[in-house]
Amino acid sequence: MLKHSLSRKLPADNPFAYFFLAFIAMAGLAYINFLPGVVNALAGGIGFNEIEAGQIVALNGYGSLLGSIVAIFLVRRFHWQSVMLICLSLLALVDIGTLWVEDYGVMLGWRFLAGALGGLCVGIGFSALARLNNPDRAFGTLLFIQFSIGSIVMYALPALETQLNAHAVFYVMAGFILLSVVLIPFLPSLPLSSQSIQQSKPLAELLGKPLLLLLAIISYLTAASAIYAYVGLIGLGAGFASESVSTYIAITGLSGLLGAMVPVISGKRPGRIYLITAGIAMSTAAAVLLNFSHLASLYIIGMTLLFFSWPAVQSYLFAVTAEIDSSGRLSTIAAVVSFVGLATGPMLASSLLDSGNFSVMLYTCAMIFILSFSLLLKPVKAQGKVQSLQGCL
Repeated sequence: MLKHSLSRKLPADNPFAYFFLAFIAMAGLAYINFLPGVVNALAGGIGFNEIEAGQIVALNGYGSLLGSIVAIFLVRRFHWQSVMLICLSLLALVDIGTLWVEDYGVMLGWRFLAGALGGLCVGIGFSALARLNNPDRAFGTLLFIQFSIGSIVMYALPALETQLNAHAVFYVMAGFILLSVVLIPFLPSLPLSSQSIQQSKPLAELLGKPLLLLLAIISYLTAASAIYAYVGLIGLGAGFASESVSTYIAITGLSGLLGAMVPVISGKRPGRIYLITAGIAMSTAAAVLLNFSHLASLYIIGMTLLFFSWPAVQSYLFAVTAEIDSSGRLSTIAAVVSFVGLATGPMLASSLLDSGNFSVMLYTCAMIFILSFSLLLKPVKAQGKVQSLQGCL
């Protein structure tokens, strides 16, 4: 009887279906949630330098961009569970294979391949999440899992590296993927609906109005991911022990859970521009404060401000794109655009490092945060006026 019940697929409205599918969607690019740990490992025991570590994770990000673009064309052609099983299985092999890659050039290509497979998994996972009965709950669960996993892994990594070796972070990635493979058979099939295809604007026309908003998303995520990639090395450079740095990142990362709840609590308010302004101000302040990381209090405050504001700002910007285009195409484009920012950040940061000096990188990121605000101001205000008018009707 028990075996029979476990073999049955979960219904689409079951809370475990939301949790399991969100976990699977996260697993493809799980490394983003504990990016400082990956950079620390690459620039530490694995043997690459700080610049090479940033470039490796950047190539991983560009691979995920390619994979997510390919996923757009696959989700309507193949059954999601079959493709996901294949991609996750291959990704697990690539992550484990990373343990034997020592050459820098080979590592760049190897992690690019991992990123492409991970991007495919995330793109397919997002399409499946959107087909659950309550997409808001689905993506909210995803965000919660991401920040929870990030904090837990960052806290546990020092102990895991002691028990295993410097490659422990890649064991963690492979573990998440293998667990996802086990969970897939229990999830509902979630077939595509047979609704007629709506008439849509040409891509160039669709992108015309929100182009500034998409550029704002790229700029904000570029600066945020640049800091996030090196926040661990910033702490180590300030003289803190590796265990302390991981603990600081893990604890302050929990503030991201609170930041993610701000859009949920505030709802669809025309005055979201003020909340976005506050979020970008916090991000800019974080970049400045981290220049004084030799003071533990400022190091912790800087990370807390960044981790709290990041999910809130990103959620609000994605919400605006969804309101501009109800068909969902623009939201898909915004998701792809976000990978551009997440991949570009570590590459930009690595090019701005100067013998362990992070000041140029951090002040550049502060200016990019301000640039993103100037780009989003007009489209967010315009959408706020549209929302106000609709509320009055």
